[in-house]
Amino acid sequence: MFWIWAGLVANIAISFFMAPFVVRSLGEVYYGIWALLSQFTGYLWLLDFGVRESVIKYVAEYDATGNEDQLNTTVHAAVSLYSAISAIVMFVVAAMTFGLPYLFKIPPDSVSEARIALFITGGTIAQGFVFNVYVGVLMGIQRFYLVDRMGIILAVPRAILTVILLRAGYGIVALAGIQFTISLAGNLWVYHLCRADLPYLSFRLAKPKREDLRRVVDYGKYVLLNNLGEKLVYASDGLVVGAFLPISNLTYYAIPSTLIGYLKAFVVGMASVLIPMSSALDSTNDKTRLRELFLSGAKASMIVGLPVCVGFIVLGERFIGIWMGAQFSSTAGEVLRVLGAAHLVGLPYYTIAGVLYGLAQPGVIARMRIFEAVVNLGLSVLLVQRYGVLGVAIGTLVPHVIIAAVFLPGLMPKMLPVGLREYYVSTYFWPLMASLPFWITCLLIDRMIQPSTLVSFITIGTLSLVAYLVPTWFLALDPAERALVRGRLARPARAQAAA
Repeated sequence: MFWIWAGLVANIAISFFMAPFVVRSLGEVYYGIWALLSQFTGYLWLLDFGVRESVIKYVAEYDATGNEDQLNTTVHAAVSLYSAISAIVMFVVAAMTFGLPYLFKIPPDSVSEARIALFITGGTIAQGFVFNVYVGVLMGIQRFYLVDRMGIILAVPRAILTVILLRAGYGIVALAGIQFTISLAGNLWVYHLCRADLPYLSFRLAKPKREDLRRVVDYGKYVLLNNLGEKLVYASDGLVVGAFLPISNLTYYAIPSTLIGYLKAFVVGMASVLIPMSSALDSTNDKTRLRELFLSGAKASMIVGLPVCVGFIVLGERFIGIWMGAQFSSTAGEVLRVLGAAHLVGLPYYTIAGVLYGLAQPGVIARMRIFEAVVNLGLSVLLVQRYGVLGVAIGTLVPHVIIAAVFLPGLMPKMLPVGLREYYVSTYFWPLMASLPFWITCLLIDRMIQPSTLVSFITIGTLSLVAYLVPTWFLALDPAERALVRGRLARPARAQAAA
């Protein structure tokens, strides 16, 4: 878990400090175009068909049982399928490049540069498909730390190249080129790591057997539906803004979305370990440990994300003004407040999703996500015309709260020996009660202290966490969980003493 957290912290920290520089270097219009291209091309990942998640599940299962032949066959089937998909991606990108100015309100003098950046970005996704199989292999054998360690190392040259090229006057085409180059280096590195851990694993393009392909796709088809819903929920917001409002308005939505993305990365990173863990426990029918994994994972995601969401809701407008500039604070701050409330309630979502994937129940998540996506898109289109970017945020909040806090928890007692009341008390009630002093502290910071620089804001915000951590330790954690935390904290000291 250390490298998962270290990777997340490093990448978020670099992105956090780079974001204002990129916004100011590109300007509102070109940053809006860059955000639009990122979301537009994000739909290409729907061609994934959920194959990586299938690889994670079956690699975890076959590695646990020592079935090397079946593991290799699964990987070969996935690589062959992804190679065909990569070719399809480039045809789709060519069509998207032609149609870009007809779909979105991009200024005429920016169309050429936007088209080139779009094509390069599509190429990044195309080469990523094939190597995504090997990321799934590393996750399946629970070598998460290798991927995260690599991410930390590659984040540094990405940031350096971005600063150099933007300062030299280059724009979104240069950003797309950096993205392609660093991604390719990372993908080749992942393949090398897989071969080092599993020497018997080979790279082979061959027509997969029907039963191997069916096994991968049957599981993945529900992941595909979930990914479609995921894209409609998160990527469609920017497309709705770009289609109905001037492209510069997208910057006011992209800034709070970036902050929410940092939070989401933490929660998803925590939940990513649950797929292979729950799959392994399910293979031995260990319902007791599955229940413990589910409850502890849901509570952990809530405890970790709760102070961030509170900060977004109470201090978000002030923070954006300091971070990006006063011109963004009001509108972007309102959007962040709404999105922060939605994600506060939805923090346990990815824990539930990870456990359900491990239990081979991706269809449940897929149906819920599609429902959320359809309602989200409909509300966003309806509300953007009257309330602008704030209406899009409200369209995101309503269905997400319903799915994450009502529908999904209501299904879990049918699959695990866990009561609904037990879940709500453990996941929501005690962490929220423990957070009340922190809510009050944040209000006092906003109304009375009013930090005006990034250094003072971060310093005061860090010190204020005492008002969250102390009540959380005594109210939200039970004695067994406190003992577990003490053990984890003492582990480095014990290791140093032993050395």
